[in-house]
Amino acid sequence: MKISADIIARIRAYRVGRRMSAQHLADAITAAGFPITRGVIANQENGRVETISVDQVAAAAQVFGLHVVELFHGEPCATCAGLPPEGFTCNTCGTGGTE
Repeated sequence: MKISADIIARIRAYRVGRRMSAQHLADAITAAGFPITRGVIANQENGRVETISVDQVAAAAQVFGLHVVELFHGEPCATCAGLPPEGFTCNTCGTGGTE
């Protein structure tokens, strides 16, 4: 489904923008309450799995410090990838430090 593919692509863009491996993302999403493996993430990103659950989207949003809605539309900021340094706000997108 197109919506799932778009969300998966956005999650991948946030992951790559933050220089996270698929394993690191899987570990972080698992820690956020949605057990998942690196293989599932790789299969989603490569199109072999075409869907994503609402629970996974919510856990990914938590990992990235985003509101769930942000994963439904828009691309991560090219300057900060949605994660400016702690205590700072990105001058490009206005996102405040979340970690």
